[in-house]
Amino acid sequence: MESHAPLNVSTTVVKSLEVAKIDHVFLVPGKMIYPLLDAIDKSPSIRGIVCAHETSSAFMADGYARASRKFGVCVGISGPGTMNFVPGMAAAHADQIPMLYIAGGVSSRAEGKGAFQDATQSGIFESGVVRSLVENVVELKNKDNLQAEMRRATDGLNWMRRAQSFVSIPVDVQRQEVLAGHNASRQPYDHDEFNACEVPANRAALEALCNRYLLKSKRVAFLIGSRGNDPETAKVLLEVAEKFCIPVATTLSGKGAFPEDHVLSLGVYGFSGHSRAVRVINSDELDVLVVFGSDLNQRDSMNWTEKLSAWKELIIFDDSFDAPATGHVARSRVFSGIGATFRLLSQMDTNRSADFHTVLERRKAWVAEVNQTPLYDYKFEQPGGRGSDGDQSLYTGDVVKQLCQLLPKDANVVVDSGAHRIFMAHYWLSSGIGNYFSSSSLAPMGWAVAAGIGVKLAAPERPCVVVTGDGCMLMHGMEIQTAARYGVKVLYVVLNNAAHGAVHIDAISNGSIPAQFSELPSHDWAAFAASLGVASRRVERLDDLADALGEASQLNGPFMIEVMTGVFPAPNRYYAECAA
Repeated sequence: MESHAPLNVSTTVVKSLEVAKIDHVFLVPGKMIYPLLDAIDKSPSIRGIVCAHETSSAFMADGYARASRKFGVCVGISGPGTMNFVPGMAAAHADQIPMLYIAGGVSSRAEGKGAFQDATQSGIFESGVVRSLVENVVELKNKDNLQAEMRRATDGLNWMRRAQSFVSIPVDVQRQEVLAGHNASRQPYDHDEFNACEVPANRAALEALCNRYLLKSKRVAFLIGSRGNDPETAKVLLEVAEKFCIPVATTLSGKGAFPEDHVLSLGVYGFSGHSRAVRVINSDELDVLVVFGSDLNQRDSMNWTEKLSAWKELIIFDDSFDAPATGHVARSRVFSGIGATFRLLSQMDTNRSADFHTVLERRKAWVAEVNQTPLYDYKFEQPGGRGSDGDQSLYTGDVVKQLCQLLPKDANVVVDSGAHRIFMAHYWLSSGIGNYFSSSSLAPMGWAVAAGIGVKLAAPERPCVVVTGDGCMLMHGMEIQTAARYGVKVLYVVLNNAAHGAVHIDAISNGSIPAQFSELPSHDWAAFAASLGVASRRVERLDDLADALGEASQLNGPFMIEVMTGVFPAPNRYYAECAA
């Protein structure tokens, strides 16, 4: 028999998260969310993670969403809490990550009276501030609207719609009772069975793709963007590439969707691009370039180079509900679910083409020719190279290559913003199982420090490594104490070059700005970590990396390896040439 015992609004909201199978909520406590904190504490399946800062809580929830393929949830007070959510909102909005932000407001009886931290329209009007960053803004002023408003807030929080929602609930409303039979958590059917939340494949378009190109003796390449970068899609993408013998490149945001040591890998195209990808995609040898799940923005399109679409047919498949800004591309996109697209292609009958065996042999010969161009043009690489001032510190590329050899292939890799992002994208060879994470569109510094915690909590069975820099640590490095507090086993690799690297190179090489604005104090980040309860080690020689990683593997909590590197020009030659 169904219970009609009274529940309050906060408990009902938390139960709706339980129904959605959310098991971690990221928060910063405050008086205006006491009822919500009590409901989270009493939840049998949701763990509240207390963060140092609301921006970081949003970054953690972002990482959790990416790794779990659910939506991220963070909770804070209205006013300053919501304002601190804003950078995280912007990053999630830019990368189309489904997110729910819950803010506790001043009592509805105090609104319009100059109440402390009033964020309603009579105060700072926070709903107006966040409206451009989230799809749904809900101000829950009436408990009787709870079911409808929570449904409006959560219906788009999936990896089909990729929406973001902000819900503001006055503290007195949080305490109000609702009947259990009329609450927002009721689910009259199996959610997973009836609501798979996936855009279907465009069968007619894919039949045409096969008939005109994939089953013909045509030179075809795939370019994979962020919306094709998840474990399930990566798995079936590999099947399709091998089935039709199609070489695959990824964009920076798509990195992780295809194994970069595979014979069919072209590497990264665009920002941090590889020689092989640039040579094939920018050449006239392709008959067709098929783009999946990318809006071909500035970074993904090699700074909008005309060579991307010149001399070839350009076909774009995407499932974003938001029309991308692709005015520079004279092609319409084909609306088709990316995961469903690859599953349908994997099931296509190649026997309907009598000469498909000949097609494969010709493609294999072409791929062998393509592979004569290495991923890296060693004329322009700097193995063991010098910094701009003759510095003999560790070359960042050598550190990344060593990490790639030593760390487990199934590790989730979370990469921050800065010069190290370019070195990682260029030298880290992805294992292609959807395990490379970066906030690539907005690219806020320090995102990975926090997001890595969310990634690890969402996928505890996999090792998790965060690669960040000293500039990023200055912004959100405090969140390593959150990992220590909850015993979250994240490996932090801090590449310390005592500078905002990419900007500092500009400062000292062409005088773009005075060097004083890009230099950083040489902080002891290993000592900082130790002060917050995080075991750490400083590394100044490549040969010491293996020992440091071995030490980290013996611990059940977080570990920091601070690696002393120099300031080197980033390996971004092709993109820089296009930008120039």
